[in-house]
Order: sequence, then structure tokens, then C-alpha cells
Amino acid sequence: MPAFVNREQELDRLHDLYDSDSAELSVVYGRRRMGKTALVVKSIENRDDAVYHQAAHGTTEQQLDSFIADAATVFPGVNRIRKDWENVLTYLAEQDAIVILDEFPYLVDENEALPSLIQRIWDHEVADTAATFVLTGSAIGMIHKIALDGSSPLYGRISKRPNGKLEIGPLPFAAAMEFFPNYAPAERVIAYGVFGGTPEYLRAVDDTQSLQGNITETLLLRDGGLHEEPEDVLYRELDEVDRYFAVLKAMAEGDHKRNEIIQAAGINANSASYYLSRLRELQIIEQKYPVTVDPTRSRNSRYRIRDQLFAFWFRFVHGRSSRYEVFGADAYDELVEPHLPDFVSSSFERLCQRAVLYEYGDVYTFTESPGRWWDTDGREIDIVAPTNGDTLLVGEAKFQQQPMGYDVLAQLEQEAPEIEWSPTDGDVNYEYALFSRSGFVSSLEEAAEERDGLGLFTVDSVVETLSE
Repeated sequence: MPAFVNREQELDRLHDLYDSDSAELSVVYGRRRMGKTALVVKSIENRDDAVYHQAAHGTTEQQLDSFIADAATVFPGVNRIRKDWENVLTYLAEQDAIVILDEFPYLVDENEALPSLIQRIWDHEVADTAATFVLTGSAIGMIHKIALDGSSPLYGRISKRPNGKLEIGPLPFAAAMEFFPNYAPAERVIAYGVFGGTPEYLRAVDDTQSLQGNITETLLLRDGGLHEEPEDVLYRELDEVDRYFAVLKAMAEGDHKRNEIIQAAGINANSASYYLSRLRELQIIEQKYPVTVDPTRSRNSRYRIRDQLFAFWFRFVHGRSSRYEVFGADAYDELVEPHLPDFVSSSFERLCQRAVLYEYGDVYTFTESPGRWWDTDGREIDIVAPTNGDTLLVGEAKFQQQPMGYDVLAQLEQEAPEIEWSPTDGDVNYEYALFSRSGFVSSLEEAAEERDGLGLFTVDSVVETLSE
């Protein structure tokens, strides 16, 4: 199991900050379990000028004592400094120290003046040093309030070159595959579709066991390591948790339009914006618009659960404990396996959208990231990618256990002209790309051989492309 995966760019940026001759301030933030602590600890490996402190709940006096104890292991002279945050941090800055305050919001909970204090010493004491301060946090809203919003005390102090603002998100598919190298390509897609890109969730996957075994033991069983994870996160971060549960359950069951979510969740329309905004702030959900549509001018948006493990939990675990008790050892076969291809299909679709950039990047210059398109009349296309010429690439992705039929291409050819997109000059030229887990019927394969502008891609080729 890899201990540290795919954060090379972030590491390089931190190292550049540390090696700078100027004072540098960095904010490392993102949801819990994303690997922020592993990143900052790795960044100071083998250094003798770095103070790492993981904040914990407690009184401000206890927190300061704990920080001084950590700092003294590297800079013993700190014990001779008058014991307050301003003097201690100023002393460390004068030593050109690297100071990492992990879970900084815990300190702010007890000492609301701390961000303003750091602002003051940054402007008057630290500016002429080569110190680096790194603040990390999982409370994304508070991090914005402390450092990122225009009215925050530390706004404008974060380093610009290199950029000291590091948002740590899920691992991409290629990096996630390092956690289950023994799985076949389709199994890798399923594992990623269930566990997502959160490093801590991926570490729960044992690829010497079957997918059924991993999903059952980590998510379905009451004592599974991730069985209560989404619930714990929501209770830790939110009030009125039942309302958020209802919103997420609605999305997991297939309601993605705002009005659909309101109706299915049984929430007040006036409060829906608040609930959706909080979930977006926590990076649990996201709001999407059709490709080729200007989001500032469109109301045709949809919401989806961004975290795959949360999506799985609300689809298959939440509220179903009694059913799992009834089915016992057959629970996975009866309640999960028949619906798993459909559940994973949205994740496979996004992987195929990404693969388009690699498969066609040498041929076309895309003006937007490939994405999904839909209209108000119910038409949907899985993959749409505008280019800077007269070509519009359109495609479909199917993660089903039967070969893709010719009808998929026929429907795509019929619906593609409904997309509102015009090239700079001339008529639209359509390029078709079809992605399938289980191959293609012979008529589709023959069509791809006989005509230009039609590409067929298997799940194996998608995984191989995204691995390069």
C-alpha cells in the first residue's frame, strides 16, 4: 500500500517556499482525509529548521504550551521567550524557521485574535526574515474567513510566486490506481467509482480481496472501517443534519434538479439554497451546467454528489440497515451488485471525458473541458468537447455488461445537432467517440472501420490512457 501518492506538484511548491530568501505564507486546505497532514509532514522530511505542530482542542494556554513544547525540540531557545503567541512566533521567524500549524482553525476556536495577531507580526516583524509559515485546515469555511476572503485578516499576505494557496482535493484516477494495482481495468473503475479519490478511503481497499469483499467489509458491515464515515463527517461539520441527509439521499436516488431535490427531500424552497451552499462549501456536492452553456446566463443546472463514497453510502447504506440484516450473507448479491454498473456509470463517464483529452489532444485544441450536455427537453449527451475549429466532439459512455449497440450511435447522431454551438465559420463537423465496458456489436466495429470520425474505446483502453 503506497504511503504517499501523487502530491509532487504540491511538494515542489512547498519546497520552493521553504527555500525562498523572503518571508512566505502558505495556506493548505481541503476536506478531511485528503492527505494534508501527510503532505506537510513529507515536505519537511530531513529538515532541521522546521517546527511541526498539530493543533488540538483545549484552552488557549494548553494550546500555546503544546506548541512551545514542539518548537523547543528544534529551537530550544524558545523556552526563554515570554510565553505568548506574538513573542514565540516572532522569535521563530527571526530564526528563519519553517512553522507549520496543522489544523489552525482549532487554535482560532480558542483565540479568535490569532489571525489578526499573525497579520500584525507578518507586517511588522516577519517581513524582513526568510521564515515560512504554513497554516492548514479542514474547516474550509473558517479557512476562507481567516485567510482567503477579501475581508479576512490574512488576505493579501499569502505568497504569490510560488502560489502559497494549496487546495488539496481528491487524487486523480491514475494516482488512485496505485492503491489497487492487482485489479483488472474494469475492477479499477469500479473501485474508484465506489471509494473515490480520498487517500484515506483508498487505503481501506485490499486488492488481494475481491471487490465484493472490500465493499462488504468496509462499507456494508456495521463494524466496517468506513461504514459510519459520511455520517461522522456530516455530524462534525453541520447542524440540522437530518435536512442534509435528506438532500443527499435525494441526489443519490437520482434527483439532480433543484426543484426535484426540494420535493424529494421535503425541505422548504426558501432554505434549499442554504443547504446546497453549505454542502458545496464542504466539497461534498457540486453544481454543474451543460457544456457550451454560459453558467452566468443559464438556470439549467444540476447538482450531484461529488464524493463517490458519499454517493455510494447514501445510495446503498443509509437507511437500509434492516434490509442488510434480513439478507445477511446475500446482502451484497441482492442489494448492491445488480445496481453497481448503473451506479459506477457516472464515474466511468467522467473518466471517459478525461480520456478524450489524451486520445484527441494531438488532433484538436479543445476550448472547454469535455463534459456532459443536456437541455430542457430531456436530451442528454455524455461527452461534449468543443474545439477551436469547426469540429464538435460528442460521445457516449456505457458501463454495462452487454456490448454497445448501433442504436447508441444512431441516437447520438440524431441529438448532436440539438447542441447550441457554432464554429467560427462554416458548418459543424461532428466527431463521434464511443466508450464501452463490454465492447461493441459487429455493426459498430464495421462502421468504425469504414468511416472517418468515429472512434471506439474499451474500458481497457481508457484505463491504459489515463495511466500514462
